[in-house]
Amino acid sequence: MYPINVTTGEAGARSQGLGWAGAVLFVKLLLALPHIIIVGILGRLALIVAYIGFFFVAFTDELPPGLRKILVAIMRWEVRTYAWVAALTDEYPPFEWEEVDYPAQLTVEEPAERSKGMAWAGIFLVKFLLLIPHVIVLAFVAIGAFFAMWFNFFKIAFTGESSAAVHDFLTGTMRWGSRLEGWAYGLTDEYPPFRLEA
Repeated sequence: MYPINVTTGEAGARSQGLGWAGAVLFVKLLLALPHIIIVGILGRLALIVAYIGFFFVAFTDELPPGLRKILVAIMRWEVRTYAWVAALTDEYPPFEWEEVDYPAQLTVEEPAERSKGMAWAGIFLVKFLLLIPHVIVLAFVAIGAFFAMWFNFFKIAFTGESSAAVHDFLTGTMRWGSRLEGWAYGLTDEYPPFRLEA
């Protein structure tokens, strides 16, 4: 199993009001705006922290626990935010840096050892060239996820139920994106697979 994973609980009953808010996507995004702003700012911070981390790994074979904690916390906040926006949960995400009991969870296993070569690839930005195939494929998957999410909003609004297939697809899309992000940040050296499944 890949060392970075996202879980979002089960599909099922959802708030029809939130389904309608999603159907009028502007309303859902307006409610999520504080989180989206925070996640955007934290995402810029994560790039800086990850780049500093590459130097630590390149020279010491270690990613300092504090840097790792910052990167995982930022990714966790992103997962909670986007899981709520995509109606994978009805529970509004908490404004919390630490790990909390929330339906959408991110897990990141600590690797036994780190690759100095991958750290140097990160320092010289070569690592980001290796992201290109994933970014291209994931862009098409994300377009499909957007339409699936929109369909699911209407399904929830009219039936009060989330589609299990759409729920799994959206969770898989988030999982793929999180794996890619974690690999880019140097949280794992294992190249991410081209798949949605856990």
